[in-house]
Amino acid sequence: MHAFRRKVATRPNQSRRYALRGPLGVCMSGSVSPVPTPNPDALMFRVNEMLVHMGTHEFKSGDDTTDAPLARALFAHDGVELVLVAPRFVTVRKHTDTPWPHLQIAISETIVDFLESGEMAVFEPATFAEDDREMTDVEQRIVELLDEEIRPAIATDGGDVSFERFADGVVYLRLSGACGTCPSSVTTLKMGIERLLVEEIPEVESVENTDPLPEG
Repeated sequence: MHAFRRKVATRPNQSRRYALRGPLGVCMSGSVSPVPTPNPDALMFRVNEMLVHMGTHEFKSGDDTTDAPLARALFAHDGVELVLVAPRFVTVRKHTDTPWPHLQIAISETIVDFLESGEMAVFEPATFAEDDREMTDVEQRIVELLDEEIRPAIATDGGDVSFERFADGVVYLRLSGACGTCPSSVTTLKMGIERLLVEEIPEVESVENTDPLPEG
């Protein structure tokens, strides 16, 4: 479960080094660092370069990656089930019966090759449900709290949360990335996110996820 009012420390695993050609031909070094998440079927791969400028982009199959070259390359590996591209990390979720060791190496190498290519990770902007219409004052406060307190904490575990709607005292959210099928996602939603939103916003009575969550 996340503690949303403190910075969560992470310790990256062994890094894969790469070189990038920067402005004026200056060579810059960086790394790809696999980081475990609470979800045993998901790994977060931290990078030192900006992959997208804002938001997160989740892809659940290779068919969805027309405008996402990095995700398309990752889905080429057998066993990859989901890809989440964020500004400074990529989360990859595998099929439960696929072992990590060889897949982790292959994913790291694919990300390194992609960074060296200079391509954009995603060619279209992220879309958010809260941008589709003018929000009420309560909805604006919910989104502000999500952006300032909750999303940064969840990102440390390779996931994200997006606001879907608010109705009759219930906040409907969507957990993505490593959080989508994590065994502890229900605890994160109810004991972490719900508790904070209820404490800070009197109009909020409960929080629900729009997609089914695993029991944990």
